[in-house]
Amino acid sequence: MKSNEYVYEIMGGNVKLVLYNLEKEISDIISEDVFKELVRLVKIFNFFDDYSELSLLNKHRKKDVSPELLEVLKKSLEYCKISRGAYDISLGKNILERKQGKNLSRINCSYRDILIKGKKVILNSSDAMIDLGSVAKGYIGDRISYFLKKAGVKSFFIDLRGDLLCYGKYAERVGIMSPREGVKIPFVLRIKNRAIATSGDYNQFWEDYSQSHILNKKDLISVTVVAKTLLEADLFASVVFVSSKKEREKIISKMKKYAVYTIDSELNKKDYNNFMSYINNEKQI
Repeated sequence: MKSNEYVYEIMGGNVKLVLYNLEKEISDIISEDVFKELVRLVKIFNFFDDYSELSLLNKHRKKDVSPELLEVLKKSLEYCKISRGAYDISLGKNILERKQGKNLSRINCSYRDILIKGKKVILNSSDAMIDLGSVAKGYIGDRISYFLKKAGVKSFFIDLRGDLLCYGKYAERVGIMSPREGVKIPFVLRIKNRAIATSGDYNQFWEDYSQSHILNKKDLISVTVVAKTLLEADLFASVVFVSSKKEREKIISKMKKYAVYTIDSELNKKDYNNFMSYINNEKQI
């Protein structure tokens, strides 16, 4: 098996791409095109870039948006409804306050204040500010996957800072990090033609885990989801993470296409929808 690996410094960290069974000259050209596409997509969704398309929508409150932003908004709002508002993309003001180490102010808005009319998006509350940090990486990963398939790449692996997508004839071994025990890896998954995303409170937080970048958290500290697309894996991991125990049990039981693994604050672990079928026999490492 021949492979070429590329690392891009973008999206606040490193994005890794592995292309299999290609001549290096061809692989290098494709890699350059992938980076250009990454830059283009990040410019749409970057919440912290004042001139991104998302930031301009938040600033102007009403805007015709690109097909990419429209697609992600529609899908995100669908999952806001599935979670009955526990997952809510309109809470960007609180996200900014948490990022700045401030106490969270009381805001009067919800995802219902994000209106879509054709290609026009309207923010119907002065408090509403859209943050797509929970889903943008997943969507970007799927778009890069589509880009590579269109270019004729038969097998590849994408790692967007922990959001992983594997396509083609080769399986990838993926370690799931313990959320409270440093780099300890309890087990390894083996994924093929699947995407995997983890939502947790342990990578981004201020002062302590209770002030993580994830708002509305309940008792969970880590959720891992295996799905066919990275967008779905990202969204469902976020929905499960912020839902109450009773609600998430209902949601997971209805959405059997997603394999789910949860860890709560007492370090109790639970798996759903055949998640353990992805565990490699060589899991003890």
